[in-house]
Amino acid sequence: MIKLYREEKSKQADIIEAEFRELVLGYDRVVLSPKDAQQKFGEGVSLPVLTDNARTISGEEIPAYVQELTELVLSWRRFQSDCCYVDEDGKTL
Repeated sequence: MIKLYREEKSKQADIIEAEFRELVLGYDRVVLSPKDAQQKFGEGVSLPVLTDNARTISGEEIPAYVQELTELVLSWRRFQSDCCYVDEDGKTL
């Protein structure tokens, strides 16, 4: 399960949550103080922090992770129905 560790007021965390809502993606929201975050994740890590099982994502890694997650979710949903898809070249998927 994906967890978003964030401060109560954080523009960056608000953006992440908006993207998750747009994807209709389940996640847990954990509100922490910066001090609690340093105790949990170490001195060099600042909020917001995402965890995905054993993986920890923070700082400049977040946009790439969210993009990777978006592609995975869209791909997963694309092939989870009984539909036929035709790509832009006219090939059936």
